[in-house]
Amino acid sequence: MSDLRHVYGNINADGTIKSGSGDFTVVQEGNGEYTIVFTQAFANMPTVVTTQNYKDWDDFTYNGGSTYDNTVIIAISNSKFKMQTGGGSGSKTERNWTFIAVGV
Repeated sequence: MSDLRHVYGNINADGTIKSGSGDFTVVQEGNGEYTIVFTQAFANMPTVVTTQNYKDWDDFTYNGGSTYDNTVIIAISNSKFKMQTGGGSGSKTERNWTFIAVGV
């Protein structure tokens, strides 16, 4: 059996990479819409999990937010995935977010 791979990242609202595994790029497709391209494709479609960071990366005093402040995965392939971030009203909005992709 092949070795399990983990690709992960923390992505700023403007699509820049804050931190991560270093083996991916980010393309900001539009307001709140992003595509992550893996440097090396997975042999099979990976499992991808995303979540939003709101309001700021290290603001432990913020007590607001909404469960509508969320992410949605649009599509996944062996080489990339596309997703959206949303605001409290449910509309696409640029937000900080995180992901992990796991597979072989």
